[in-house]
Amino acid sequence: MRKDQAMHRLKLLLLVLGVAWSSTVACAAAQTHVTGLDSSMYVVLQERPDRLLVQLPNRLVVVAQELHTAPVVSVQAVVKTGSIYEQQHVGAGLSHFLEHLVSGGSTENRTEQENNAILGHIGAAINASTGLDSVRYYINTTSDFSSEAVDLLSDWLQWCRVDQVEFDRERDVIQREFEMGQGDPNRIFWKLTQQARFATHPARHPTIGYLDEFLKITRDQVYDFYKLMYVPNNMVFVVAGDIDKRQVVNQVARLWADSQPGKLPRLSFPEEPAVTEPRQVSPGTADIARVKLRLVWPGTRLGGAGDYALDLLAIILGQGESSRLVRTVRDEQRVANQIEAYNLSFAWGEGFFGIDAELVDAHAGEDEDTLSDDQVIAMAKQLILMQVHRLGTEGITGQELARAKRQVIANVVYSGQTAEAVASRLGRNLVDMGDPDYLDHYAQRITSVTANQVMAAANHFLSPGRMITISLLPAAGEQIQPLRRPVLADGFDGLEQLPVELDNAQLVERIRTMINLRQGESSATVSEPVQQFVMPNGLRLLVGRSTLVPAVAVQMYQAGGLLADEPGLEGLNKCVARMRTRGTTTRSAQQIAQLVDGLGASLATDSGYNSSFTSAVCLKEDLPQVLELFADVVLNPTFPDGQWQIMRPRLLADIDRQSDSWYGQLHRHFRKSYFGDFPWAYMTHGRRQTTEELKAEDLAKYYRQRISAEESVLAVFGDIDPKQVAEQIQALFGRMPRSPMVPFELRLPTEPEPVVRQVHTNKPLSAVQIGFGPGLTRHNKDYAAAQVLTRVLSRFPAGRLDRALRGSGEGLVYAVWCSQMTGLAPGYIGIVFNASPGKTTKALERTAEVVQRIRNELVDEQTLADAKAAVLTREFFSLQSNSQRAKKVALDEIYGLASNESKQFMEQVRQLDAPLLQVIAQTYLRNPVTVVLAHQRLPGDKLEAATQPLKQAVHGP
Repeated sequence: MRKDQAMHRLKLLLLVLGVAWSSTVACAAAQTHVTGLDSSMYVVLQERPDRLLVQLPNRLVVVAQELHTAPVVSVQAVVKTGSIYEQQHVGAGLSHFLEHLVSGGSTENRTEQENNAILGHIGAAINASTGLDSVRYYINTTSDFSSEAVDLLSDWLQWCRVDQVEFDRERDVIQREFEMGQGDPNRIFWKLTQQARFATHPARHPTIGYLDEFLKITRDQVYDFYKLMYVPNNMVFVVAGDIDKRQVVNQVARLWADSQPGKLPRLSFPEEPAVTEPRQVSPGTADIARVKLRLVWPGTRLGGAGDYALDLLAIILGQGESSRLVRTVRDEQRVANQIEAYNLSFAWGEGFFGIDAELVDAHAGEDEDTLSDDQVIAMAKQLILMQVHRLGTEGITGQELARAKRQVIANVVYSGQTAEAVASRLGRNLVDMGDPDYLDHYAQRITSVTANQVMAAANHFLSPGRMITISLLPAAGEQIQPLRRPVLADGFDGLEQLPVELDNAQLVERIRTMINLRQGESSATVSEPVQQFVMPNGLRLLVGRSTLVPAVAVQMYQAGGLLADEPGLEGLNKCVARMRTRGTTTRSAQQIAQLVDGLGASLATDSGYNSSFTSAVCLKEDLPQVLELFADVVLNPTFPDGQWQIMRPRLLADIDRQSDSWYGQLHRHFRKSYFGDFPWAYMTHGRRQTTEELKAEDLAKYYRQRISAEESVLAVFGDIDPKQVAEQIQALFGRMPRSPMVPFELRLPTEPEPVVRQVHTNKPLSAVQIGFGPGLTRHNKDYAAAQVLTRVLSRFPAGRLDRALRGSGEGLVYAVWCSQMTGLAPGYIGIVFNASPGKTTKALERTAEVVQRIRNELVDEQTLADAKAAVLTREFFSLQSNSQRAKKVALDEIYGLASNESKQFMEQVRQLDAPLLQVIAQTYLRNPVTVVLAHQRLPGDKLEAATQPLKQAVHGP
């Protein structure tokens, strides 16, 4: 074993044993095998203790960022070739199509199968995404395998073959994505917005393209586009995590040494005509419960004049519980269930300032005064514009401005806690602004914005004459049709063309002006083992110190959640939880909101399937104030009736909104079919009738009966002093009742009966969810083995289901995954996929073949090893931020797991062999409950025949 691999294995072991891993140790160890800088291989643009940013001779920009808080690495690349750069093919979705083919596809050096084998070996999680101006690729793995991940991504980007067989298959897969998009109201709304905001710019076309134009694209056209745009001088390559920055940069330089810069096309975009009068586009429709409204004003470029003021304006208007639109339009006037404001600016052109609202149900009443959709839209617009006008004429208060600035600064701090987040931020900052630390500098510049500048931005940008109105109405049962290219309106001939420069030569010049060659110093990150305290009243406190960022996460869980709801009252815990921030004995809902927003913190109270919880995030200096407020909403909520009248319609809208997405609709029907009369037959919001009938006094009485220290766990993680935190918690929570008046009693579900059920949808797709039971509890000894089982079945792109349904032959589905739902009670192992109605039966047949195979045959050694690696990679990546770690340890306590649960889990994964995995499959892949969601009736006999093998008795090893 190489020395560097041995060191990484040591770190894994230390983490398993709960021993802190210090970046000081990591850096010292790394120095023993560092290869020096090679000035002939690249030019250094920035070097600091934790970062190396260089340009290769072929003008590829490479940045390696060390982050030694967990043994993980995120390898990413940004290619400046989004949908707006598709030239004569704009609107056909070339960039998105190519993303599917490049990510893991066959290259001149490896077949797709060989790529999948390597991805499996390193336990990688991969993904890619296409936007208007870029395509982004990700490979996340443990730091043992950083060189393999760098090698793979470099190979895909340089040597992709665009194989014809893979081309044909992915064309089928993307058709399933088109169908999914027609059932996704958010995608529909965004496409409408593109056409409304941009009259001539290629940003008016959807990234995925138009279906009729997409289907005409040939393999050669895609390959030609790849050779034209996938050149090193049009990319940024980023690696972040537990790495040695010099080793990484040297490796990238070697892998790209033979890749020559390309001659990028000379592009220009038509200058978007100014909006000089209000514009209202024809409403779109979607399978949704309530009207969605979006008001849009043309904005500015990223970092351009007015951009920072618009960002602050968005926060003041519609971000946070104390913002103006939330306080007035949502809570006082009750015209909207949700409302927010935002500023969307781009590096390539002017974006827009937007206000989004989901409006109240116009048809809820039964009297003659029921409003039409148009009337509710008009009322909402009037109220929103009233607030915009007031801001432009009266200005903002110093307190509002300070709160907004604090939120910006805090959010920048919170965003740097994970390897993948840091890598994404670096790539985006470099491509957009030529400044790797743009987000930090942005936060600094925000502090200098004045109240007068915010007021001036409101008057300049948000004038009524420049407003565009877009609305999305419930489809009322009609079929949603695919979006087609709009006809270009007359009067746009002869527009000025704005040139676009893609080559990294210009990017490097910007980098040189933004940063010094050597900049900044990094201090070692301290991460200490978790300490446990038990308060005199029985409250368990878990404290973990980490100095990665000057921030703290606080999480408190109490056993119960939906499981604690009595039959017929499912949803009661959700209502109780969501009301706890709506007033205490010493603070009103608005005072709580102003305090939280003023600190740039977050505070949430909610309820899930197994527990109710309170969570908060804050800057380290604000922890005493946040802990005091945290204790207040835990110990002293008053459940005011007036606030319940505001909250109840929002909760009802949340219940109805669950069916807006195809997965929410499918999952709601599946849970009812699988769990019957058990509480988990509902989503966490429970029964609609429960929320409709509950009174504020019911909520208060219930909470007083259930609150207790013994059934609760509190976790505090971040840049803290553990002893001081323990003293503060004792002072704040010492009077919390030890035992509840009504203890939580766990009920268990009955074993499911195999069934196949069809459910109609108005969404133009078909989707399937299969649940096998009896499932596992979280503390079940087979939990780790079941996790490995799910990764054998599904881990993109090499899981057995992924290959059977999407990766071989025709692409039957777009999305497929396997997971287990578990907790204090046994859940299920589930499989989900979406398809077209005509391919559903075949997809079910292939799924049954995969399940039968894993029940009846031993898994080969390599497949088992790959699944284990995937489980461990996922485990490490889920425990990087303060909030992730606090949640993990608190829930482990709630589930009754040992303090060394991580060690036990990893040991169980390591020891699992193929015969035991087969026993796990035979034990738990039984009694399939299958729900098929489709917009047309499918032959029931064919569905039964396709799923029959799932119900058959299994054979022993």
